[in-house]
Amino acid sequence: MVQALHRALPERGIGVWSFDFPAHGDSPMGQEGLRVPFCMDDLETVEAWIRAKSPQVEVCYFASSFGAYITLLSLSRAPRNRPRAFLRSAAVTMPQLVARWLTPRAKKDLERRGYFVPDYAYVREMRITPAFLRDLWEYDLFSRYTPELASLFMVHGALDEVVPVKDARRFAETFGAQLRIFPQGEHPLMGNGELEAVLAWAADFFLGKE
Repeated sequence: MVQALHRALPERGIGVWSFDFPAHGDSPMGQEGLRVPFCMDDLETVEAWIRAKSPQVEVCYFASSFGAYITLLSLSRAPRNRPRAFLRSAAVTMPQLVARWLTPRAKKDLERRGYFVPDYAYVREMRITPAFLRDLWEYDLFSRYTPELASLFMVHGALDEVVPVKDARRFAETFGAQLRIFPQGEHPLMGNGELEAVLAWAADFFLGKE
């Protein structure tokens, strides 16, 4: 998806900057850096760099799953001037999502190793620590976000087994977000025509055409 954004959005006159959260992708940080405040710090640091480099630009956000959760938390911690945020498969109930991973085996690993690895096909092994779990329960999105913080456009799959579509609907209804649902969509939203639709809708939204 990120590679597709870097190809498609510049063709519409939209610059793209992407980065890896701690313990994600090529980040040099291990599981000790996977903390909710640190992830928000990274997002805000990148944004501050962009604004310093190009103060005339309008900064918008494209965020997926956990990244959408962090983006919304950052907007609630450091409000901007109602920016546009496009959210793909947003993990709006992140604490409950991770709680489902706390199987008896995961709890045993937490006690024995100080972390557990969720049963999900991440590109990089994701190690969940007790500190990160405490962060998630502290940073509940529904209790922190408010409707006036941003203009939101959400896309979600009706067949998403990671973040149930009912949670996306509840968030959209609570906070006034625009929501489009792919009837056959799963969490990655990479099925037939889904990637193309997401890219087109995101570009139109950022350009004020949606």
